[in-house]
Amino acid sequence: MMASRLLHTILFLSVACVAQGQQWDFLTWHSLKAGGELTKKISLSVEQQVRLNQNSLHFDETFTDVELGYDLPKGFDVSAAYRFSWALDKNQTLFNRHRYSIDIGYAEKIWKLKTKFRARFQHRPSASLFNDRLEPDDSPMFVRLKLSVEYTKLKKWTPGLAFEAFIRVEDPNQAGAQKFRYRAFLNYNLPKRQEVGLFYILETDHAGYTPVFASIVGINYSFEWKRPKKKKKKDKK
Repeated sequence: MMASRLLHTILFLSVACVAQGQQWDFLTWHSLKAGGELTKKISLSVEQQVRLNQNSLHFDETFTDVELGYDLPKGFDVSAAYRFSWALDKNQTLFNRHRYSIDIGYAEKIWKLKTKFRARFQHRPSASLFNDRLEPDDSPMFVRLKLSVEYTKLKKWTPGLAFEAFIRVEDPNQAGAQKFRYRAFLNYNLPKRQEVGLFYILETDHAGYTPVFASIVGINYSFEWKRPKKKKKKDKK
């Protein structure tokens, strides 16, 4: 029942946004992710995602994201990620891009809620790696601040909300946050450490002269592997 209501709400908001004309775009993002602990402190995840734009009728990009994380004391964690993507340029030519990011996070449980704050620094070099100074608009550096809240006491269901602000740091003409994402999601736990989720994102971008808005709907699937167990040494008799 909860999933059905959320789906109806997402579809209603998406149709309403598309009806606004060229001011809005309707996107779909779908992903597969596998990850888990390598040791008690170190984790690894690999994600594959496909994105469609122009009312979800055209291919936008696909990417592979590899992230290595490390748990710190008292709820803190750090991670580093690399993304390799294939996307279409203005001439509809397929080309590849790279992106690097570093995250610092803090998680805390309050009552029945799980809250997490994440600060990310990311850089996507221009398509011409040695031409960053000539292509500043094609090689952005961002600080991204994200706050998420999950309700964890509904058995297999996990609803949540998230807010994220994008701050471009290498361009003095774009001081402060120019891009925002408002996200609502609902995840469902499957057997054997699997999870499937449905989400809706409202994205607003005020970097240009005309604000750009997008409605984003997606489905994600994730699998978590068990941490490898150390083999016990046999006593020599």
